Amino acid sequence: MESTSVLSMFTFSFASMFAMVNPIGMTPVFLEQTKDRSVSERHLLAYRVAAYGVALLVLTLFFGSYVLQFFGVSLADVQIAGGLFVFYTAWTMLVASPARTSDQKGRSDSIGGDIAFFPLTIPITAGAGSLAVTLSLSSRIARGDSHPVAGYVGATLGICLVFITVALCYRFSDKIFARVGAAATGAITRLTAFLLLAIGVAVTWDGLKQLILSLRAG
Repeated sequence: MESTSVLSMFTFSFASMFAMVNPIGMTPVFLEQTKDRSVSERHLLAYRVAAYGVALLVLTLFFGSYVLQFFGVSLADVQIAGGLFVFYTAWTMLVASPARTSDQKGRSDSIGGDIAFFPLTIPITAGAGSLAVTLSLSSRIARGDSHPVAGYVGATLGICLVFITVALCYRFSDKIFARVGAAATGAITRLTAFLLLAIGVAVTWDGLKQLILSLRAG
């Protein structure tokens, strides 16, 4: 196993995955989705999202293409489904009232008891774009762009480092935005939600384009 191959794949996977996961930009989304939770619950959720994200993407790195083939699901299908849910989440954030009643809060707690995996990990943090990047990393390794062992080690380390960053950003989200102030936090949340809305549209449209092109080719 060549150290240069490990370093090369680590650098490539970290850079591409960090840009797609965007832990800094997703921090307001995490804070908005967990605003009804206590501080200790929010901190625990941050660590669980990071752990789930690493597990999900590392499994995708090794087995994702086989799972998609087994179920007859294309990457375009994953992109459309993930994009639609990201769009729904962003729209909910945009139109949500600043304060909810205690009855609404109780309903959200009873319905969404464990939100760490869905929707906080997938599709908000590790969405269709992250899955696509991970599958492309797997494809690069399979093509022999680097030594297989070095490629998988480098890609796994890159994914782990990205989600360490996710854990830190989400863990300290409350402290960061407590210093920013309520008004600025609301503005940042709305802006992030709008950008997330655009991302949802882009991911969905990219999947639709692939399906349309496949129909034309057929």
